[in-house]
Amino acid sequence: MRDLFKKLIVLFPIFSFALLLCCGKSSEKKDPKPEGTRTVGPNFDFALPDLSGKIFSLKDFKGRVFIINLWATWCPACEEEIPKLNELSERYKNEGLVVLGIALDKDSLNLVAPFIQKKGIGYPVLIGNEQMLQSLESFSGMPTTLIVDQKGNIKKKYDGSFDKDDLEKNLKGLLLR
Repeated sequence: MRDLFKKLIVLFPIFSFALLLCCGKSSEKKDPKPEGTRTVGPNFDFALPDLSGKIFSLKDFKGRVFIINLWATWCPACEEEIPKLNELSERYKNEGLVVLGIALDKDSLNLVAPFIQKKGIGYPVLIGNEQMLQSLESFSGMPTTLIVDQKGNIKKKYDGSFDKDDLEKNLKGLLLR
């Protein structure tokens, strides 16, 4: 119980801030820096557990193209992206794509597992924390989606809902290299 209380104290500021931000902004696309100049390295990293407690870090995905989707169960726009992410994961898994969800719910252990099952999320989901959010140079709310290339460069950042055709176009260019 004490550990749960500590986690809630640490995660409360994150979720309070996230609630203040507009969930489900329009499909605004931004690159954090010009293409190829921002690496997922010393500034953005994570060591996050999945629901079973297994820890994953950025290095577990090195050499692969991946999508990171930051979401929460209470975010309608996040929920709308799940079928698109499932489809992309399935379509491009044999070409090296990894889709990775990072849940930012304050009571993740109780909320996320049933949500994953109910919504049929077919890609790995990790439980986010404040340290991971702080390492992301700019976080403006949920959903936020990043496309990261094989070398760890963030190639595209979507603040708010992503446009599937645009995301897929950017993926194809990376996967065919």
